[in-house]
Amino acid sequence: MNEPTIWIKRTCVVAVAAVAAVAAVVSFDHMRALASDAGEGWKAWILPISVDGMLVSASLVMLTRKRASQPVGALAWSGLVLGLLVSLAANVAAAEPTLIGRLVAAWPPVALGLSYELLLTLIRETASVHEPADQQVVEVAPTVHEHLAPLTEAPPKRSRKLLQDYVNEAREHLSPDVKVTPAWVREVTNCSRGLSPKIAATLKAGMQ
Repeated sequence: MNEPTIWIKRTCVVAVAAVAAVAAVVSFDHMRALASDAGEGWKAWILPISVDGMLVSASLVMLTRKRASQPVGALAWSGLVLGLLVSLAANVAAAEPTLIGRLVAAWPPVALGLSYELLLTLIRETASVHEPADQQVVEVAPTVHEHLAPLTEAPPKRSRKLLQDYVNEAREHLSPDVKVTPAWVREVTNCSRGLSPKIAATLKAGMQ
């Protein structure tokens, strides 16, 4: 976000907050006067907070649920609408019994509700712009390694030597003056003691 845009948003937030503050003060005074006329005494100073506070609470709940991608819910909407209607009715009831007087008295709660919703909208937009990078979804293209050499297959494991393998290996060492014995077979083939007699017998049978 560039610098002019940041200052525009900040100015909007200050302006909307100022309008909401003025509307809240006027609405508070109207409802306090109405409650005082109704004989509420010292409670007339806190009753307006319960009405306009309902607007603020419902709006905050709606903001939190929207940012969490959750449904707002009927209770939050009911609190917002009910708080606005009660504030509107109280301000009109405290006004002068003329059309102009009632219209003027009806404006503060409407301005308060609209200003607060505008303020929450600006907060939502600012929060979405400054959202942390680890919460943003980033699409990463798959990496293609074009110059990698193909994988070579692992060499097959060597199988165990068979009897014929030992016989062939011993034949390579045969000569006319060699006496074929199990000991000689073990010496030239490194076979086991139990297998050497069979190899020697096979060699002798082939020499006959």
